[in-house]
Amino acid sequence: MTMIQKIMLCLCAGACVATFGCARSPVKVSDGEMALAGACEQYGIAWEWDSVIGAVTLSYEDHRAKALVGSDIVHVDDYQQVLSAPVRRYRGAIIVPLDFKQKVIERLLTRMAPPATRFRTVMLDPGHGGKDPGAIGVTGLQEKAVNLAIAQLLKEALEKQGMTVRMTRDTDVFIPLERRVQLAHEAKADLFISIHANASRSRSAHGFEVYYPQCLSVRARDALYRAHAYDELFQNLAMKKNYPVLERIVLDMLHGHKQAESQQLADYLVRTTPYDVRLENRGCEAAQFVVLKNTIIPAILVEVGFLSNREEEEKLKSGRFRQEVADSLARGIQRYGN
Repeated sequence: MTMIQKIMLCLCAGACVATFGCARSPVKVSDGEMALAGACEQYGIAWEWDSVIGAVTLSYEDHRAKALVGSDIVHVDDYQQVLSAPVRRYRGAIIVPLDFKQKVIERLLTRMAPPATRFRTVMLDPGHGGKDPGAIGVTGLQEKAVNLAIAQLLKEALEKQGMTVRMTRDTDVFIPLERRVQLAHEAKADLFISIHANASRSRSAHGFEVYYPQCLSVRARDALYRAHAYDELFQNLAMKKNYPVLERIVLDMLHGHKQAESQQLADYLVRTTPYDVRLENRGCEAAQFVVLKNTIIPAILVEVGFLSNREEEEKLKSGRFRQEVADSLARGIQRYGN
């Protein structure tokens, strides 16, 4: 045996030891996790690992699921699932939280239909319009046009999921803010979503953010509701204005529900949509915009990007990007509301 042959034999032997050693080494899994390979083998699901982008793709018949290491979001066909913890990788093994089985594997196996949502009627509000162009982009793109285009696409996406959708405007017209709120009340909507594009003096500002109603004092809350929604709320109740204590209880409960739902939905959307459309996540925060504080239903205001940022203005011109935003928002609303 030549020296070269001996060296090659040693290298091969070392490679075999390394391979079998890796395969036999225990995978470190906590009580709230499981190894993806074992779960896929158990249920006959094929999976592939892409080391370049750090993504794992699961396949079962004509269904697909994709997850990124370090992310708690999994795309299952056309829907998103948010896991209890991020997917991680340890010694070559993919480790997922236990709810991965219910939220991803079972969905692949059973071909689950889109879940029903408690948001039966949604009022979409394309911000600005008519004489009010809103923000103006670096190259002249008007916010009112962007808002309307995305709202129309979102309407189509939500209707495909079985929701009834109304719009405060579906053409380039000016609608006063108070009238937008009134339209939502008249439609007996369960959710109010105002679509906007952002702007800043700083051309470097960029990203996606969502606003929800700021909590009001009891005095401000009562004055607001009695001025804008009292009749709509109590017109079908026998008590009318005869039982102020009961009325206060109803108003307090309504306000609490609105605040909680609005904030939770806003938080959910900023965890999903920026990821889908490749924008920075600027988070969510409370605000006293008229269309948020004057509603008696859960309400959010979505800022889909900055027109004052040249790169994001170019994206907002794109029909493909607008569709991605609409589809992602629709999935988020559907998944949150089920």
